[in-house]
Amino acid sequence: MDDEAFDALFAAHFHTLVRTVTYVVNDRAVAEEITQDAFVKLLRHWSKVSAYERPDLWVRRVALRDAQRERRRGWKRPEVEASAAPPVSVAGPGDHRSDVLAAVATLAPKQRAIVVLFYFEDRPMDEIAEIVGCSTSTGWSQLHNARKRLALTLAEEVADDVR
Repeated sequence: MDDEAFDALFAAHFHTLVRTVTYVVNDRAVAEEITQDAFVKLLRHWSKVSAYERPDLWVRRVALRDAQRERRRGWKRPEVEASAAPPVSVAGPGDHRSDVLAAVATLAPKQRAIVVLFYFEDRPMDEIAEIVGCSTSTGWSQLHNARKRLALTLAEEVADDVR
């Protein structure tokens, strides 16, 4: 096992993956736990995954799928989420980003993951589809539906073409 390569991957991707997962689950502590678990799974499978062209996508896929599962558990219990801490904010008070993040927090788990990967991480849809485990066309459809819902939530118009 190449410990240096694993350590370099961990150092390069842990914090950005925690941020992404935080946007999906809306709780930084839970996001850190999910991300740590994903890296533990990566370490268990390192002999196989290290041969992949992009092992960072493997760990990202594992973390986001676990985040979506965690989010679905909360999604089915809205009263628990309502009593949770306010949405995570990376912007200052009065900044429009806090409104956007609060609106993103209302999306279904897969839509939230797709929006975060597309807009916050600026990833191409082919890669997003691979990470979340859907076809590219389903990814575009989910993004379109998420944008419509965000537009309603934020009371804004959305252009049809995001490509």
